[in-house]
Amino acid sequence: MNKNENIHIKIEISKDPTTGCLNLMTRFDPNAPNFFKDESGFNWAPTPEERAFLNEAFEMLLRKR
Repeated sequence: MNKNENIHIKIEISKDPTTGCLNLMTRFDPNAPNFFKDESGFNWAPTPEERAFLNEAFEMLLRKR
């Protein structure tokens, strides 16, 4: 992916040692322009590029099962 893409998240895939299942975890950049914290908690407004990135990761994970 190009650095210029509007993606401010990282995706981590790990394998549960007990079940052997793959887990998908998303890490957020707290300094990203689409990540907010207020008195109610955290809010994330994914960019279209982030949505596509997550969809691609989920599709890849589902194909491996």
